[in-house]
Amino acid sequence: MTRQAREQFIATLAMLLTLAVGGAFVGGLSGGLLVPIIAVLIMAYAKGRFVILDFMELRESGGLMRSALLAWPALLLLLALLRTVTVTLMG
Repeated sequence: MTRQAREQFIATLAMLLTLAVGGAFVGGLSGGLLVPIIAVLIMAYAKGRFVILDFMELRESGGLMRSALLAWPALLLLLALLRTVTVTLMG
């Protein structure tokens, strides 16, 4: 592992940890409100994107696999958002 690759790995790891702690903090204080839940879901997608692009080494590659792997967490988080909106509107 080169020095540049190690520095990029550490920077990505620090960003993932920051997003995880921030998501836990915002989620814990959300009180079931919609806007903080949306913020947590956005942070969750960002974490998934970092893992897919950096840790699975797909940042420089293109193609169907990269697109499918990025669409998968987006779909799951969209379903989580729809569930949250449904529960909020129903009472």
